Amino acid sequence: MSNYFNSMMFNPQYVNPNYYSQIQQYNYNMEQNKKVFDAVKATHDLCQAVKDMDEQHQQEAFKACLETLAQEFGW
Repeated sequence: MSNYFNSMMFNPQYVNPNYYSQIQQYNYNMEQNKKVFDAVKATHDLCQAVKDMDEQHQQEAFKACLETLAQEFGW
């Protein structure tokens, strides 16, 4: 059954390649948008975690987070 499905789904004789490409691009964009949302949520969670700290420890946490970002992105 899956071979039949694959041959029909990916066969350009039956599926418009431009339409299939549009679906792939749409799925890619949706996945990237979800990752952006997850990054924003993680940033919000970080801010919530830091709010209960005194100012000195907030600054230390901020510097440590910047250092982690720099290491992750190779700055």
